[in-house]
Amino acid sequence: NVISIQNTAKLLNGNDIEKTVDLIEKSDNVSFFGMGSSLLVAKDASQKFLRVDKICHVFDDWHLQLMMAKNMTKSDFALIFSYSGQTEEMIECAEAVKKNGGCIVLVTGFENSPLSKLSDIILPVAATEYLFRSGAMASRISQMNVVDILYTAYINRNYEGYAKRISMTHIIKDLGE
Repeated sequence: NVISIQNTAKLLNGNDIEKTVDLIEKSDNVSFFGMGSSLLVAKDASQKFLRVDKICHVFDDWHLQLMMAKNMTKSDFALIFSYSGQTEEMIECAEAVKKNGGCIVLVTGFENSPLSKLSDIILPVAATEYLFRSGAMASRISQMNVVDILYTAYINRNYEGYAKRISMTHIIKDLGE
């Protein structure tokens, strides 16, 4: 996991991170897409950005993801997580987003994949796992690290305002003390 994070840091381009944060900032809606383990990363991203009141969407059901993609407009932004870049469902969603003029950022381990060809910005993660693997471990950690980088860069642009929002959205849990 540590090697994956270190290698991902070497692959990421600071300008692409900034452009992606610009898109998140300017978009009316942010839609997160993923299947399998990549869906878990998409859900994590959604939870983070909702904390600071950014309108975003993620759905477990692929049909709902496709519907969301078909409803996107030029003022919306899609962040697709696909380690392989070959997931058929994500390709179909990406084609729908592009048809409507939406912008796509792809987080992937394979920069020459079918999804990469449909994307406006590619945020690469270290490809330290085989394509056909028993479980996404290092790739998921690398993708989640990219989410953390984007989230941190986003909140740093208006730290005072977002710090207040994070405080407001904190849910106090009774730990039985």
